Amino acid sequence: MKALAKKFLDHELSRREFTLGVAALGFSGAAAESVGAAIAPPGSGPGRSGAPFSGTGGEALAETLLAAGAEYVFDTNSTGQTSFYDALMSRPQLKMIVALQEGQAVSMAHGYELAARRPGFLMLPGIGMPNSMSNMYNAWKDRSSLVVLSDGSNTKLAGRDGFQQADDWLAMTAPFTKWQWAVDHPGRIPEMVRRGIKLAATPTGGPVYVRMPGNIIGAADIQATIYPQSAFTVDVQMEPKPELIERTAQYLVDAKHPMINVGSEVTRAGAVEAVVELAELLAIPVTQGYSVYGDFPYRHPLFSGFYSMGYPRGLLKTDVFLNLGSPMPDPAIITAAVPDTARIINARVEYDRIANVSPVDVAIAAGIRETTNALIDAVSGMTTKSRRKKLAAERLAAVKKGGAAAAERRRRRAARGWDGAPMYAERLCYELDRWLEPDAAVVVETGDRSPQHWIDFGPGRRTLIGPTTGFALGWGVGAALGAKIALPDTEVVALVGDGALLFGQLESLWTASRYDIPVVVIVFNNHSYDSERGRIHVGSRVARADKNTWKDMSCYLGDPDVNFVSIAQGFDIEGVVVSRPEEFQSALARARSVNREGRPFIIDAAIARRGPGADSTWHPGISIAQT
Repeated sequence: MKALAKKFLDHELSRREFTLGVAALGFSGAAAESVGAAIAPPGSGPGRSGAPFSGTGGEALAETLLAAGAEYVFDTNSTGQTSFYDALMSRPQLKMIVALQEGQAVSMAHGYELAARRPGFLMLPGIGMPNSMSNMYNAWKDRSSLVVLSDGSNTKLAGRDGFQQADDWLAMTAPFTKWQWAVDHPGRIPEMVRRGIKLAATPTGGPVYVRMPGNIIGAADIQATIYPQSAFTVDVQMEPKPELIERTAQYLVDAKHPMINVGSEVTRAGAVEAVVELAELLAIPVTQGYSVYGDFPYRHPLFSGFYSMGYPRGLLKTDVFLNLGSPMPDPAIITAAVPDTARIINARVEYDRIANVSPVDVAIAAGIRETTNALIDAVSGMTTKSRRKKLAAERLAAVKKGGAAAAERRRRRAARGWDGAPMYAERLCYELDRWLEPDAAVVVETGDRSPQHWIDFGPGRRTLIGPTTGFALGWGVGAALGAKIALPDTEVVALVGDGALLFGQLESLWTASRYDIPVVVIVFNNHSYDSERGRIHVGSRVARADKNTWKDMSCYLGDPDVNFVSIAQGFDIEGVVVSRPEEFQSALARARSVNREGRPFIIDAAIARRGPGADSTWHPGISIAQT
């Protein structure tokens, strides 16, 4: 040990070589790394000038990820990753989380990124990239910073239509990534991975894909330089133009019926509290735009509903519309466009999305926090406190009245089955709101907005993640696992429909069990794709002609009646089936107890089917055995 330490301090051994030598003496990987860290001289890490590296392609990749601050890599195994696995053996600080299917690995990295607000890293088999695409699409829609890495077939044999070969593996990922690259020389692994990380993390974020063929990542004796990722970070602080802020502030002050619409750029900028302050200055109603987050507290008196997949309150009267960090509402996200008579101000970091469809009066390409703070200052500077109070008084009363009426309509709808069995989703979410820790994170992949309406989300309260704006099913459980890994001290609960869970997510239970990820998975089990059935019914010519002759051809899931608790038990995960509110509370208590022991828990909650055709269990009676 003394000889190894002397050579290390005399720079005769690299830190990697020292760690391997200590491990060879019988120390664990973690102990070897700890010794290396303890005796390393101050400032011996890679500086702006970088640190020389010599080793394998897998080691070059691992060192580059560590220099970027990576703590976890989500992985689906393959023989092409052998060199990377070898590297991880002596680098226990880079933790690998194995998923059984590539799409679920992506959802885990996606959930990690959404919760941590820093890049999620994946290492996948090259042949598994098609499996990853559905959830990569979700990540792209949510502008999630994912660094997707993969192995690939040997470049020396390319173009022969051989084992696991295709002519162009990058092209399939192009629609859902900011950038794609196939590394063509082992020495360039650090360079191209660094570039991918930079591009993924620079706002607006998004997935990138870096492919490393087997002979590249498996190469030995690579000479390269490992730089800290911080030397390549682009700190995007985009201040808005003062004249645009002044014009926007004047529009808001002069408006009779202004509206603010918020999207994920608000949350990513840490600007939710600032938006609340801006709205409260003039009592401006706020709507939730198309977003994977909850970007405004839904129980705030100024909240006026959802401006996507539905219609907010007060839209038709709107005369000034301020869009902050959201896609502009229009029929493409199943809602109405902003009234033609309204002045439109569109503020986005993703400035290339401004004024693509609808004309705008003011286009602000700037950071959302910077823009919101500037508007607060401008509005405050051009009005007195008494004038703001006068402007806000009548408007606030009207917004509160509209909100109270909407809440009463929801209460009446829920009252029809409040104590029933199976439970209404509203009652389940009400009970969940009573039980959740004040700072819990809730990952949602359900068919309606009961969680948003009945659980208290907002700054200083619960965090909402989901649904993904991609709406490709098979996402929520993996995303919740990733969120819990990012937030180990926060209670994390996944709310998923039975149809969503059956959509390729059961494999994620293996990961939850393997790595003791203490989440609660609550299955909203109505034995149906309820929302889908309703939309199909609305669009059906048969139903419009005679609703009594219409049949549910595809959405009923109750035959076979899947027992999700039994499936979970196969992964050594405890669970319980519930159908009544009183049973749900005891199940939640058991879930928290199991979570505190470091284990996941599943609740299979029977939920009432609702809407057209809800009472029918008919489905096409096809039996291949009886054909």
